[in-house]
Amino acid sequence: MRIALAVMAALLLVTGTASATPRHIGGSSPSLHPEGVQWDPTRGQFLVSSVRHGTVSLVSPSGHVRPLVTGTRMVSTFGIQVDRGRVLVAYGDIGHGERSVPGQSGLGIFDLRTGRALKFVDVPNGANDVAVDPLGNAYVTGPAGDTIWKVSPAGEVSAFAKDARLAAAIGNNGIIWDPRGFLVTGNYTDGTLFKVAHGQVEELPAPKLVGADGLTLTPQGLVVVTNSLGAPGKNAVTLLDTRTWKVKSQRSWPTSPTTAARTPHGTYVVSGNLDVLLAGGTTDEFSLDR
Repeated sequence: MRIALAVMAALLLVTGTASATPRHIGGSSPSLHPEGVQWDPTRGQFLVSSVRHGTVSLVSPSGHVRPLVTGTRMVSTFGIQVDRGRVLVAYGDIGHGERSVPGQSGLGIFDLRTGRALKFVDVPNGANDVAVDPLGNAYVTGPAGDTIWKVSPAGEVSAFAKDARLAAAIGNNGIIWDPRGFLVTGNYTDGTLFKVAHGQVEELPAPKLVGADGLTLTPQGLVVVTNSLGAPGKNAVTLLDTRTWKVKSQRSWPTSPTTAARTPHGTYVVSGNLDVLLAGGTTDEFSLDR
C-alpha cells in the first residue's frame, strides 16, 4: 500500500493528475483565441497565448482555464517558451486584439510561478515565435522582415541571422532550438525550412510545407504544423525525420492548427479558431489535441 501511494504521489507531482491526459481537451474562455502553446512541467498543465487579449493562461488536462499573465501592455501574444522558471512570449499588434498599439513588437519575460513581469524587450519586424538555447539566449522570429533576432539573458537585442530567403508576405515564423547546436525556422509563405547556425542560413532538404506555422521538436522527429490562415497551405500536422528531413507521417487537421507542445503524454496541437477571429468574429472555444 505504501508503495502504491508513493507512486501515485509521484504522478501527481509530475503531471498534476494521476489519470491519463485525454487525447482531446476542449477549452473555453471568453474570446481567448490562443496561437501558441507550451507545457508547464511544474504544474502539469498547458500554457496558451491569446491573439485577442495579449495574455498567457493555464489550461488543465480537464480543460479548465485560468489566467497567469494579464494586465500588461501586450496587445496580442503568440509563441511561448518555458525556460528556467521563466515564461518567454512573443507579442505584438496584428490588428485583431481588443485594443491597439500600432507597431508593437517584442518579447515578454515573466516568472513562471507567479506570472510577474520580469522584462519587456522591443524586437523589430512583428515578433511571432521564440526558441531558447542552453545558455538562456532567446531567438525571436520577425515574419515582417528577413531577420532572426537574438535576445540575451540581460535583454540585449542583436541580429543573429539576416537572409533574404527568410522574408515574404509572412516570412520566418515558427522556430526551435535543435540540441545539435542550431536553430530551425520556416518561411510561412513558401514553406521552406532553414537551418540557422552562427548567422549562417542553410535551406534544409525538406519538402515545401506552405503555411508552416509552428515547429516542435519531439523524440519522433520535427513536428511542423501548417494551416491556410495566411497562405494556400493545408491544415495539417507533418512529422519529419531530423536526419533526412523526409516526411515520416502527415495527418490532415479538421480545424486551423497553429503549433504544438511536447508533453510527457504526447504532442498536443492547439487550434484557437483563428479563422473566426481573422474573419471578424470571436468564439470562446479552442482545443488541444494529441
